[in-house]
Amino acid sequence: MRLSLKLPAMVVAIALVAGVSVGAAAWVVGDRIVNEQAQSRLASAAANARSALTEYLDGVAEDLTVFAGRSEVSASIDLFSGAMASLKGQGDPTALLQKAYVEHAPEALEARVLRDTSDELPVYDLHHRNLNPDYRALMQARGYYDVLLFDAMGNLVYSVAKERDFATNFNAGAGPWADSALGEVYRTAMTLEAGETALADFAPYEPSGGAAAGFIGAPVIDRAGFRIGVLAFQLPVARISALLARGSAGGRQVILLNGEGRALNDLPGTPANDILAVTVTGAPVDDAQIGNEGFGPLEGVGEHLLAASQPVDFGGAHWVLVAAEPAALVAAPSDSLRNTVLLIGLLVLTSAAVAAFFIARSVTRPVGRLTQAMTALAEGNLELEVPGRNRRDELADMAAAVEVFRANAATMRELAAVEAGSQAEQAEHARRMAHLQADIAGAVEAALRGDFSQRLVAEFGEPEFDALALSVNQLMASVDAGLGETGEVLAALADTDLSQRMQGDYQGAFARLKADTNAVAEKLGAIVGELKETSQGLKLATGEILSGANDLSERTTKQAATIEETSAAMEQLASTVLANAERAKEASSVSAEVTRTATQGGEVMSEANVAMERITASSARISNIIGMIDDIAFQTNLLALNASVEAARAGDAGKGFAVVAVEVRRLAQSVAQASNEVKGLIEQSGTEVRNGSKLVADAAARLEAMLAAARASNALMDGIAHDSREQAAAIEEVSAAMRQLDQMTQHNAALVEETNAALEQTEAQASELDRIVAAFKLAEQPAEPVVAAPAEPPRGIKGLQARVKRAAASYLSRGNAAIDEDWAEF
Repeated sequence: MRLSLKLPAMVVAIALVAGVSVGAAAWVVGDRIVNEQAQSRLASAAANARSALTEYLDGVAEDLTVFAGRSEVSASIDLFSGAMASLKGQGDPTALLQKAYVEHAPEALEARVLRDTSDELPVYDLHHRNLNPDYRALMQARGYYDVLLFDAMGNLVYSVAKERDFATNFNAGAGPWADSALGEVYRTAMTLEAGETALADFAPYEPSGGAAAGFIGAPVIDRAGFRIGVLAFQLPVARISALLARGSAGGRQVILLNGEGRALNDLPGTPANDILAVTVTGAPVDDAQIGNEGFGPLEGVGEHLLAASQPVDFGGAHWVLVAAEPAALVAAPSDSLRNTVLLIGLLVLTSAAVAAFFIARSVTRPVGRLTQAMTALAEGNLELEVPGRNRRDELADMAAAVEVFRANAATMRELAAVEAGSQAEQAEHARRMAHLQADIAGAVEAALRGDFSQRLVAEFGEPEFDALALSVNQLMASVDAGLGETGEVLAALADTDLSQRMQGDYQGAFARLKADTNAVAEKLGAIVGELKETSQGLKLATGEILSGANDLSERTTKQAATIEETSAAMEQLASTVLANAERAKEASSVSAEVTRTATQGGEVMSEANVAMERITASSARISNIIGMIDDIAFQTNLLALNASVEAARAGDAGKGFAVVAVEVRRLAQSVAQASNEVKGLIEQSGTEVRNGSKLVADAAARLEAMLAAARASNALMDGIAHDSREQAAAIEEVSAAMRQLDQMTQHNAALVEETNAALEQTEAQASELDRIVAAFKLAEQPAEPVVAAPAEPPRGIKGLQARVKRAAASYLSRGNAAIDEDWAEF
């Protein structure tokens, strides 16, 4: 390779190696930090979204169990169920209710919900007019899609939204929607105890127009302990989408997935409804489906996303919550760093190439012209003008030597032409001339190949030839020394040794080459020195932040332990109150049973009293009938007497008729006597029945008094049981708040641990950057006197170190006081 190419190539190669090494190290470390920060950021966003969603769903379950335990809800089910049953005399209750409330209702859900009553079914409409505003207010205040009431027979007796499933039956195989998710929730809830809930995951629901619907239900148990129906909520997908949309910002998306990976919320920024229409897959989803947190790429959302996932369990449903960002957005800082490094490297490389080109050109062009002159001179051209004689460097000496050679050669040619010496002297002179020309040509040829180590034999026996050889040797030595020292410095730079400098005394082009080469080494040394200082400062600041974060983690852990102990004590108190409530409930049940038995006895006595009254009435009617029989016997006797008188008047012709009249009269007298006896017995029986009715009435009055006392006792026991349940519910709310505070504290502790881990990784990466930069050997700087600088606000890494030191000193000096007024700022 020619020297004109070799010198620039060496400078560019050294600059390229140094730039690529530093740039690659910075880019690798920066890319790793960016990815780890993205993972920590997305994991924190997913955890926050999970906490908000879990809090909301727990509130839904709490609302459901609290309202299901209220007497107003059980009374509503009784009223609506009775009103629906009363419609059987008019036709099919389902058809009548749907005709009144569904077919004649507006199609828009908002208008249908606000509709008060149909005024077509008087009994049902009356209850609906009184109760619908309360349930509608509950639905709108909590944001539910619908509130539904079922009776014990499986009838959907009330619904705020009044869709096509209204007034149908949800027992297995009984109604058109019995096999739907809502039917499963109803049948499961009817088997649960008070305070338990049944959940159906989101799925297309035909009565809601095929939209995604999820249901949660709880049994409604009256004061006597009987399951009288189910209260159910249709979960609001719009409310859940809005809740998760709060965590979507700056390109980030928060997506809730079911067990099959289908989206359960509408993604922001998409025109279509994504619920159950978008399927998301990837390693984070797989990890969360088995109960672990995950991180990695997602597929199925149109663009390449990176996401962190969290498992969500609610009511037996296993969901996956992912926080995702476009991979291009995550890699943007790393790409920007890469582009910046490439741009700086390209500028440095271009500057080095330009500088090397001009440096090489300043050396090779004069050498090339001088070489051409020497070649022409070696070929016998003595008329040329030797270039470079006016320069002030070693090349001028070489040009002067070549000029001497040319002048001597011209002189020799003239002498040879003028004088005719002896053949022997001429031959010797020619041999010496040829030898000198061959040596010069060899040295020039070696110089053209980049080899300046060739030297001429300085003893030719002729002073002119010896002087010319000495000049050529001085020229070659000067060029060899300058290029050799330059190569040593550049080789040391390539070997990460930035302490080497050119020390020789040069002039002209080699002086400029020395200055430029030393300037390159000085500049690279300054850059690497700043990198070392920055890396050490970053490591120190990270270590101090890590120390403070560890102290914060320890205090957060202690706080979480204290809250956990308090929560355990509250749960124990709640269990004790619940046990007392159960005992009060059992006592209330026993009292209710006594009341029910007394009521049944009172009913029996009332029925007996009614029966005695009916017997008395029957006796009176029998007495009346006996009186009629007496009258008939008297009239018969009178008729028989008249018949006997008429037969006697008739003489012999009436004898036979007289005999019949006598027999009829005797029979009438017998009937009258018998009726008198029966009448006496009936009167005696009536007297006994009246006495028995009086005794039964006295017993019924006493039973009524006992029943009133039992009812009063039952009311007291119900009040005690209700107060115990209210107290248990209040303690449960306090316990739930403590559990939530415990969860948030545990979550804060987990975030602090994650921050510690990220800081440890950052510290390790700073150490790695120290190790990479430590490979460069810098020249030792002379010690400078320390001059006190005026106080200025800290900037950059040094400013960060100062702020961290002040924060750490303040935090460690005050100890537990950090949790007081300065805790929020910290």
